[in-house]
Amino acid sequence: MKTEKLLKIMKFFSWLAFIGLAIKAGAILLAYIISFENAEASKNIYEGINLFEYRNYSFIHYSFIIGYKIVLFATEAYIAFLVIRLLQNLSIKKPFNEQVQRLMQQISYGIFYLWIIAIVHNTHMQLIGKKHGFEMDLFSSDFVFLSIVIFIFAQIIKRGITIQSENDLTI
Repeated sequence: MKTEKLLKIMKFFSWLAFIGLAIKAGAILLAYIISFENAEASKNIYEGINLFEYRNYSFIHYSFIIGYKIVLFATEAYIAFLVIRLLQNLSIKKPFNEQVQRLMQQISYGIFYLWIIAIVHNTHMQLIGKKHGFEMDLFSSDFVFLSIVIFIFAQIIKRGITIQSENDLTI
C-alpha cells in the first residue's frame, strides 16, 4: 500500500515537472519571437536570463543559444513524460516487464542527449562570452552519470525479465 501511494505521489510530481518544463520551453520560444522586433525582450528571456549582449553581438549566435535552451527544456519535458509513462506501466506485482525496461532505456538515452546538448550550449556560450566579456548562463552538465546509472538499472530489469520468463516456462 505504501509503495502504491508513493508511486501516485511521484506520478503527480512528474506531471508537475512535465507541465512546468513545457511551459518554460514555450515561454523561451515566445520571448525569442518577441525579441525579433524588440531587442529589450532579450534582457529577460525567462526568469532573468539575459542574452541582450549576445543578441547585439550576433543574431545568429543568439538564435543558436535560444535554440539550445528550447531543446534542453523540451528534452527535459520529454524525459518527465517518459517518467510518467514509466510510473503508469510499473506494476508492483510484476515489476519486470519489457515496457518498463524500454522506458528506462529511453530515459537514459534522453538524459545522455541532454548532457550532449548542455555541453554544446556551454561551449558555445563560453567561446563567445569569454571573448567579449558577456554574462554567461550555463547549464549543469552532470547528466552523464545519471544516464549511466539508469541504463544499468534498465539492463538489470532486462535480465530480470529473462529470469522471470524462464521461471514462467518452468512452472
